[in-house]
Amino acid sequence: MNLNLDFYKENEEDISQEEKTFIDTKLKNIDFEKDCISIIKNEPTLENILTLSEIRENILSWYPFKENTSILEIGANLGEITGLFCQKAKKVVAIEESKTKAEIIAKRHQNKQNLEIMVGDLNNIKIEEKFDYIILIGYLENKKVDFKQTLNIAKSLLDENGTILLALDNKLGMKYFSKTDSTGITISNPVNKQFINLNKIYEYLKELDLSNIKTYYPMPDYKLTNVIFTDQRPLSKNDLSRNVTYNNNDTILFFDENTAYRELLDIKENISKNFVNSYLLEISNKEINNKIKFISFSNMRKHEYKIKTIMDDEYVYKYPSNNESKKHIEETKENIEIIKESNLKTLDDYNENGIISKFSKEKTLDEIIIEVFKNNQKDEAIDLMKRFKNEIKEKLKPGDIEKNVFDKYEIKYNKEDLLSMYFVKDGLWDLIFQNCFFINQEFYFYDQEWKEENLPIDFIMYRAVKYFGRLKKYISDEDLYKILEIDKGKIKLFDELDDKIQEKIRSEYMWKLTKQGKNATELKTDILTLNHQINLLNIEKAKNEQQISEKEQIIAQKDQEIQGLKNQLNAIYNSTSWKITKPLRNIKKITKLDKLD
Repeated sequence: MNLNLDFYKENEEDISQEEKTFIDTKLKNIDFEKDCISIIKNEPTLENILTLSEIRENILSWYPFKENTSILEIGANLGEITGLFCQKAKKVVAIEESKTKAEIIAKRHQNKQNLEIMVGDLNNIKIEEKFDYIILIGYLENKKVDFKQTLNIAKSLLDENGTILLALDNKLGMKYFSKTDSTGITISNPVNKQFINLNKIYEYLKELDLSNIKTYYPMPDYKLTNVIFTDQRPLSKNDLSRNVTYNNNDTILFFDENTAYRELLDIKENISKNFVNSYLLEISNKEINNKIKFISFSNMRKHEYKIKTIMDDEYVYKYPSNNESKKHIEETKENIEIIKESNLKTLDDYNENGIISKFSKEKTLDEIIIEVFKNNQKDEAIDLMKRFKNEIKEKLKPGDIEKNVFDKYEIKYNKEDLLSMYFVKDGLWDLIFQNCFFINQEFYFYDQEWKEENLPIDFIMYRAVKYFGRLKKYISDEDLYKILEIDKGKIKLFDELDDKIQEKIRSEYMWKLTKQGKNATELKTDILTLNHQINLLNIEKAKNEQQISEKEQIIAQKDQEIQGLKNQLNAIYNSTSWKITKPLRNIKKITKLDKLD
């Protein structure tokens, strides 16, 4: 690693007081190889996760960089994804204007022998060589950056066969309509950011004679990417559970993003892509031959279960996201063998690197069931679901009730309840309708990462019902339980087991981020609660004169909290975003998707 200060000028240091404080208090004295995960677990703030977790790498960790190449990263910030480039390339040059930030990058990646950090203003740095890849992740959002001038410099430094990879937020991104927080960033108030829409980007690139472009749509955005769509594999309603949105504690929610996307997807023209929060562009002088059309990650899982999924025209690939999750891939391979040995059909196979599935253009079973219900063929849909259950029950090996899964998770039960259940030895509990194709009247299962030994078949079907939310429009859960012969009295037991299994897999600090923020209704409820608490304190104060002073202090504190909440409500009601989005808030109540991605 080489820290190059030849072009640095003290008066060009561009860093806010907030950034400096964060660096001084959080980053200067840590060991980046050992401390990052523990810091995030102890303080799971959005800022810590954005800075210290490997999730920032998702935006390009899947990209098929050529071997023995050179990469220029413009605007390296705190080196959040610089390490990824050092793994992928023979040589990496990272440009960062701030010396304070550059020193953190140097400390973070001190063992990277192929890294040079150049400190200074891009416009004043002299670089003689050409690069195979030029990376601009978030850099063009800075208000002080000239968009066209920067692109022109990037083009001048690009090898004739090279590629520019550019990511930035969308001016019309849904998050700028749907919420605000202490930053005050909304569509009407872009604090310290410059916004640009996709068509304007295309115009600039055309002016520079850069016309070979492939556009990707990372969601929820390029910073915490959980899924990436393309025009070849666009967003659908089935995918919305993958758009896991994240908030700060002080976030004020105007409406739920996924509810709005769901309504936009009802419009035949694909206009939803105009409102995604971020774009990633692959730009080249030559024709782009990259066939990848869909990428997803598993941000909500613990480190040891994280994988990435990559789809092209022919296959779907699953790889471990880190060394720890290689074991999970091996367990998934074992599940594929169980499916084959059970004479169930599957599209999945594997090699030494990961899981390989043949891509199918057929509809998944859940889509077929919905279509059949829409056509008023309820009996046919019910027959399909019954067949689905019988197929699994008949072909999976019977299990042992004495070594049941409830004991493993220390869940209390009545022995009589278990006697009426049919247990399977290899309980592939994610055998749901969404993970099954129906081809030539036969079921083809895929994406079976999970297994619990000695599991009731009714639990598998309970999950198939629970995570088929769209079906509730046509038939109730209670009716489905009857049809699939699931004892309604055991649902509470199944709920507890499902929660335990999810807790085992789920990353608690990521889960907390999805639960943060409040909407106007919740703020009103908090105000009512605080008012009630004040009334009770006044009653106590009247009864006990000795504690008057103490009670008065508590009451004053709660009055202050109420005023703060009222100020937040007023900020909502007076905001441009609240007024613009009134029709969207009336579409549906805020929904919460709780299935793991």
